[in-house]
Amino acid sequence: MKSFNTQYENEKELKEFVELNNIFDYENILVQVFTGIVDEKHSLKISSFLQKLLPHSHILGVTTSGEINGHEMREKTTLISISVFEKTKVRSKLYKLDESFKVDDIKKDLIRDDTKALIIFSDGLKSDAENLLKDISSIKPDMLIAGGRAGDVLNFKKTYVFDSQEHSEEACIIASLSSDELIANSDYLLNWVPVGKDMIVTKAKGNILYEIDNTPIREIYIKYLGSDVSEDTIGQYLDFPFIIEKDGVFVARSLAGVVDEGLTFSGNFEEGDMLRFSIGNMEAITSETAKHFRGYEQIPAQSIFIYSCIARKVLLGDKLEDEMNMLNSLAPSVGFFTYGEYFHSDKIVELLNVTTTFLALSETPQIKERKLKHIEKQDCDIAKKVLTHLVLVTTEELENISSHDPLTKAHNRAAYLNTIGLKLKSAKRYKESFGIMLIDIDHFKLVNDNYGHTVGDDILKKLAVVLKNNMREDDFVARWGGEEFVVIANYMDAKNLEKLAIKLQKIISETSFAPVPKLTVSFGLSTYIEGDSEESLFRRVDNAMYAAKKNGRNTYIFG
Repeated sequence: MKSFNTQYENEKELKEFVELNNIFDYENILVQVFTGIVDEKHSLKISSFLQKLLPHSHILGVTTSGEINGHEMREKTTLISISVFEKTKVRSKLYKLDESFKVDDIKKDLIRDDTKALIIFSDGLKSDAENLLKDISSIKPDMLIAGGRAGDVLNFKKTYVFDSQEHSEEACIIASLSSDELIANSDYLLNWVPVGKDMIVTKAKGNILYEIDNTPIREIYIKYLGSDVSEDTIGQYLDFPFIIEKDGVFVARSLAGVVDEGLTFSGNFEEGDMLRFSIGNMEAITSETAKHFRGYEQIPAQSIFIYSCIARKVLLGDKLEDEMNMLNSLAPSVGFFTYGEYFHSDKIVELLNVTTTFLALSETPQIKERKLKHIEKQDCDIAKKVLTHLVLVTTEELENISSHDPLTKAHNRAAYLNTIGLKLKSAKRYKESFGIMLIDIDHFKLVNDNYGHTVGDDILKKLAVVLKNNMREDDFVARWGGEEFVVIANYMDAKNLEKLAIKLQKIISETSFAPVPKLTVSFGLSTYIEGDSEESLFRRVDNAMYAAKKNGRNTYIFG
């Protein structure tokens, strides 16, 4: 395959470009039209001319908040990318997202056994993009999905997608790429990190957020960002999206519009979601391009399609060219700035915001030698970079203080309550199993009475280290209070939880806690049962732990 990318000036120059590159000779042609000129007549004139010029082509058109050609970023231009395939079948169709829309139609029209990837463009303001993505991804879970929501240069008034015959402000246009020989890879870059305290979504409907912590959403913005929110000021808030952690992955949600009592975002919320404001880690974004290049340079790629969030450009400006240049060093690249990025890989299925996503395609496994190209360095806003560093460092320090026990350095009760809430939500959604332990030091009062509180404190610190060192990396250890610790053991059933308790019991008995001659602990154990709340789960494990104490200590009981 090969991609030919050009900025549209007029029909004559476009025809000469097609003739010069002998594009007529190909039958499987994907054309992507990225236009920052939000004018339906302009869009359809170009796309219909392209269809006449290349009758075998499949045209995907979308309005943008900026265009990407190689490492260069543009605005209010029309960029045309023509990709030709030798071994891959291209299919495409525009779907109105109204009452007549059925996901099964996409399966029937576009998906085959050898379909490797879908490219989806949708309107940026009206349709439910998140549920659309999840419905489509369920058709063929091993199929990559890339693309983005249309933009309108931060006006947030009208966006649309189009083909050679029609446009729509509430639709998606999809191309499927099918071949046993096509190699498709995708990934995304974020580097936005949460700041401030955890907050809970208390009222939401789809992508409309009404209340956080039982406080109207606009009051939250006024409190933390310092001014009122109106349709004219949305662009000022794109630097500070909300971050939600989903199964260990940070997903951003950026502001997209204003409604009577709430705010709309480029993705959905559920009541009970934990979220925080976030800020771009400018140091990581601007200094890790070489690291990313090394991670990607063994990926086969003849063409790369980039779909990047406009919020990323708002913060970074011309410095974002470093990121675009890194991708363009892998293969010729092209794309646009979105109001949300479609992303489906083996890791996550999410509508993303504030990311740069890319789809790398190749019809051959061969990898040419690559070098990271150098571009003229852009001046960086030093004050913004210093402020970002200050915010990140102080946030990390405050997080550590608020979430960790000052004596043992283990997590504290507040961190446990936050973590178990997220864990219960994930378990309910994905039918996961996990175990919980409540661990109490036997006769700890006698330790303090006979050896003093300094020795007692040392024992607590040492036991915390023993527990953390003998758990898996993704397990969770917290000091519940006094001489009690609580453990969350991920993906663990009762049988394996018992094995873990026996293992810890043995390790603790063999560890020196001098001057105390011997230390033993009692365990309360339980596993998640469908329908559990934090209270019901903890009640079982707490009762089990007290039963173990009554049964002579230095033992474990299941609750």
